[in-house]
Amino acid sequence: MKYNFEKEFLEKVEDKTDSTNLREKISDIELINLKKEFPKISSEFLDYLSEIGSGNFRECQFKVQKYLFDLEDLGLEEHYELKDGIKFFGDNFSGDFSGFDFNGNPDLVVEFWHEDGTIYETNKTYKDYIREQMLIGDNGQDERE
Repeated sequence: MKYNFEKEFLEKVEDKTDSTNLREKISDIELINLKKEFPKISSEFLDYLSEIGSGNFRECQFKVQKYLFDLEDLGLEEHYELKDGIKFFGDNFSGDFSGFDFNGNPDLVVEFWHEDGTIYETNKTYKDYIREQMLIGDNGQDERE
């Protein structure tokens, strides 16, 4: 398993009584369908969905979907212009989305900043990015404290 540390970290720091922390692991069929639809999809993202699952973490710090979406899926295509190939996997509950650029390097995460419609290249792999969103410090410490 590639996400053992992250799983154990969430088990330690999350409030187990808070229903916002519930996640659902992706089914094998859903996993196969994602790979078919997006052949260049990040294996780190797929591993995350299999091992940790989609949903919120850290009491709505961030939300990961088990599917990819774009601005058109949200009805926002008239408000922002994005190049083709950008697909999102999650959001920070503040209007900003995180995803992949399938016309660029789909192994690195990009962010969409809603204030000005900018795509920001994080230059981080999915695993590095999601650890940052979980507030895991460089030495494995909880950055929320």
